[in-house]
Amino acid sequence: MQTPPLVDELPSRNLDLLNQVRESILLPLADAFAAELDGIGSGLFELADKAPPALQKDYFDAIQELRRERESLVARFRAHLAKAWQALEAGRPLSVERTLSRGNDLTLVADTELEVRLAVRNLAGAIQQQWRPELMRLDRYLGFIAGGFRLDGDSNPIGPEHLGVAVYAAFSTAGLATRAQLASVRLCEPGMVERVGILYEGLERQLLAIARNVDLPEGRSRRRGIPGQPAAMRESPDWISRFFSQWQGGQRPGPGNPIDVHARGDHELLPAELHRLLQGARTDTGPDASGAGARPLSPRELASALSLLQTAPHGGFDEIDAAVDLRTGLHREVLAHAVKLGVDPGTVRIDPGDADTLDLVAMLFQALLAESQLRPELRPVLGQLLAPVAKVALQDPRLFVRDSHPVRRLLNMLADACDGNPAETAAELALLAQVQGITARVVRDFDEHLGVFLQAEAEFGAYHEQYRRRVEIAERRAAELQRAEERRLDARARAGTALDARLRGRTVPPVLEDFLRRPWLQHFERIALREAAADGPLQASALKLADGLLSASDGPAGRDDAWLEAQRPVLQRIYSEAGLAAAPAGVTAGALLDVLLGLQAADLPPPELPPAPAAPVAIEDAADSPLPEESPEQLGFDIDTAEYFQALPLGTWLDFIDRLGRVQPGKLAWVSPISGRRMFVNRRGSRFCVASPEQLAAMVQLGRLRLHREEDAFYSAMQSVVDFLDMPAVAA
Repeated sequence: MQTPPLVDELPSRNLDLLNQVRESILLPLADAFAAELDGIGSGLFELADKAPPALQKDYFDAIQELRRERESLVARFRAHLAKAWQALEAGRPLSVERTLSRGNDLTLVADTELEVRLAVRNLAGAIQQQWRPELMRLDRYLGFIAGGFRLDGDSNPIGPEHLGVAVYAAFSTAGLATRAQLASVRLCEPGMVERVGILYEGLERQLLAIARNVDLPEGRSRRRGIPGQPAAMRESPDWISRFFSQWQGGQRPGPGNPIDVHARGDHELLPAELHRLLQGARTDTGPDASGAGARPLSPRELASALSLLQTAPHGGFDEIDAAVDLRTGLHREVLAHAVKLGVDPGTVRIDPGDADTLDLVAMLFQALLAESQLRPELRPVLGQLLAPVAKVALQDPRLFVRDSHPVRRLLNMLADACDGNPAETAAELALLAQVQGITARVVRDFDEHLGVFLQAEAEFGAYHEQYRRRVEIAERRAAELQRAEERRLDARARAGTALDARLRGRTVPPVLEDFLRRPWLQHFERIALREAAADGPLQASALKLADGLLSASDGPAGRDDAWLEAQRPVLQRIYSEAGLAAAPAGVTAGALLDVLLGLQAADLPPPELPPAPAAPVAIEDAADSPLPEESPEQLGFDIDTAEYFQALPLGTWLDFIDRLGRVQPGKLAWVSPISGRRMFVNRRGSRFCVASPEQLAAMVQLGRLRLHREEDAFYSAMQSVVDFLDMPAVAA
């Protein structure tokens, strides 16, 4: 069974514009109908005043019914317009005739029903007659952005005919007498004609304004680099602001032919300034660069050569990658495959404009592959998309203009899936298997129609989103674990500080010192974990207990026998918390009190207690941590760099370079409110580095930390290409 084409594959479909039109017109149309409903009551009252007494009741009942059911009437009006609009978005515009006939063209209706239908048709006809020019243009605009449909009065979801059906749907179930229904529709007509016309005019102006700028992207603020590194701060605008924000070349393809390798037309592929940079960076002098006695390859020949290259293993990327750089390799392989099609190699060259586009795509892939931390076997997996993307770029300038372009979305997701993926877990292996399957399918099936990329983006996007959700859950768990570890370390540090301050310079019985350093210390740590405030009542009570025991150890002068006896249950509970059973805990607590009361010798040995739990081990002490073993003070660091990391926003990716030179991307996922340390997670959401801003600044000094590429891999690679093209000009 053949799969029907996806609605998103329609050539001129623009979902963003459709959403804007829906938000701009559907609710105002419902508001216009609601405003007319509010004015019907006075009109019906005048009709009732002029009608015979026998007919007045229908009008008065209608006034009450409309007032009572106003919200339901408006809701039914909006429901029909929403249904018609959803049908347009789904690629199956709703027919007014089919709606009224309910799928049965031979259905007979009563005379009263027919009169109401004629009344709403008259309302639609009045709107159509008054605003015919605007409606004709709206039909064309909506049909184009919905996917190239030919809309008319029967299928335009916001046209007069559907407005009439919406009015009919609102009144038909309102429980009004036929005479009152007819009167209500006729009373709505003058106001609806005026109100709807104003909305049509406003929508047309909005669409005209949007049409001028729909494909023009907005530039982004270039992120600040790490202080102390080359190019830490660039003042120049990003590549979008510099080349594409005001460029109109991406809007020239006709609506019926947005991408056709055999009829490209005369639309510009790239801005003139970018052409100049690319030509200035071209250093080859091969036959494709020489114009002497050689004709340029036609668009058909160039596309055919790329298609033939696409059929090679890995899309011909292995041969392209064997050259000095991808630019040189792509030019060489295009000409070599053109020869296989029967073209005389000595008589042809690549057109300079086409050569610029091929150069840009090759450099884009070279930057994208270099900025992503890829396993060696993944480089040709992503690289095989070079030929298909080059074919898209040669025919569709929107590739560099629209963030929502399916090729860009797919490249971003594939790069994100492979970047830093060690292929160690089942989920990571499954994700890479999806990447390999998707890229192989695109290379195999792409035939100059974006539907292949759209379908691949939709399928891989769903799988990638599930993987990202699992990673986000792992990130939250890692943050919770780190938060708990920080709190344990803080509680243990506070307990140790309090105890050391009390024992400093004092000699106490061994049994008391053992109690304070083990059971009491664990008890205070548990309390500190439960209480958010550092001076909570439970902590104050534990400190008071320690102070009282130490005072009692000084002798009879500082001892309160009654108070000590009152602490017996508390001491027994603390010993029990340390791991002793109830009976031994009572005996041990009694022995401690006997020593303090002078009933036993002060040198009584401490009791045997279960081993104390191990202290939390900081993550930076792990063997695979990228942090240097020396302290930041030993290594030295720049204050500005440390301040940069203190202000580093959550979600920023950094490249950590370990002792063996291996690069691992890490994302800032959590900042400790206690110690101020930063926790970084890897691509699978696992914690792998916790460092202070000073430690990070010291790593910058060692050359073991740098900014990772931006999350939008396509955007980041394009910026790297433009920065590279600017370097000769800067050097000059």
